[in-house]
Amino acid sequence: MKKNLIALAVAAAFVVPGVAFAADTSNADTGPVLFGYAQITGSQQWGTGPGSSNGLIFGANRIRLGFKGEAAPGVTYFVQGAWDNAGIIGDGLNDGLGSNIATKGGQAQLMDAYINYAPVPFAQLQVGKFKTPEGLEYNSLMGNELPFIFRNMGQSLLPGRSAGAMLHADDVMGTGIGYAVGIFDNTSLDSYTAFSNANTFGGGQGGLLNGNGKYITSAMVSYSLGSLLTAEVSGSMGTAQTIGGGDNLDSWNVGVHGGLMGIHYAAGYTRTNGTSTLDYMGAIPNSVGTVNASDWHADLGANLYQMTLLPLDLEPVVRYDQFHVDGANTLSNTTVGVNYYVNPNNPHAAEIQLNYILATRGGNINNNSSFGYVNGTPPINGVAYNTLMLQFQAGF
Repeated sequence: MKKNLIALAVAAAFVVPGVAFAADTSNADTGPVLFGYAQITGSQQWGTGPGSSNGLIFGANRIRLGFKGEAAPGVTYFVQGAWDNAGIIGDGLNDGLGSNIATKGGQAQLMDAYINYAPVPFAQLQVGKFKTPEGLEYNSLMGNELPFIFRNMGQSLLPGRSAGAMLHADDVMGTGIGYAVGIFDNTSLDSYTAFSNANTFGGGQGGLLNGNGKYITSAMVSYSLGSLLTAEVSGSMGTAQTIGGGDNLDSWNVGVHGGLMGIHYAAGYTRTNGTSTLDYMGAIPNSVGTVNASDWHADLGANLYQMTLLPLDLEPVVRYDQFHVDGANTLSNTTVGVNYYVNPNNPHAAEIQLNYILATRGGNINNNSSFGYVNGTPPINGVAYNTLMLQFQAGF
């Protein structure tokens, strides 16, 4: 009996701490998981006008590092830092190219930081700083998953990232329908978008204590048939300071993407009405100091490995993207490229992308002169001159 009591005491000495440890490391705390990727880019432009110099430039299009995890059942967190355009001072790889870095000098910033509460799958609450739910490509593809080095120019017409709260869900009750609706502060938006011109905090104590009473509201509805088709309609209403005193503006977007047997496609249209007076494409404000603009794009890719035509995972791609400002000018970018994925089973862990972008300018822009402030600047992701780009990517 005495031996049994001793054995029981010894067993308890090992089992009880083990049970306590198991409780502390259950699914209530599954993180953090570290992730990140780097995109190193070389680029050269031609036809930049008399007196201009042309040469190869190296930089980092995107450098991201973050962590994510589950704090408790149904409560997850996501934090991502960015060092985009590292080593690039001034306007980046292109004359007037916009950037998610507020100073456009390659400094670090907190790109995303949010908490998601999911008491039920069809009604989740996300709070923090993250992408507003407008734009199919912008929201459904991370920067390391893009078939092209740049996103389409329609990003200039979206609110971008901001701090706020959003109700959302994907594939509600197995129907393939998704939705998102959110309200966001207009002082924390990405720079150089249609919504982010000269927004300020409220009076009294500023900072995070008193807002200006002006917000961005965004909503999205989508329908998915799996990898074959995803269609989305989204829009935003909000405020941005203008020269005429009025500050109401709205934007909307429609988009589709999908694929079958190695063929991938995407298309989208974005329009902003009453945007702020950014100098995109020689924008001419109307009587109330606003500008209307639109963008549309169509993409097509053929993965030769998925089509069993090549042993290497190669994907030729082509995109046409046109940005237009009413009463001003038009910029079209035709991109022809090829992607090589080192590991077909994990394609975005290591890949090489080669893009040639043919720029076509309309309106009063002279193709032989410098594309600067006289005729406006290109929108975010817009290339003003013919450009060759080579990008190396690695991630984990």
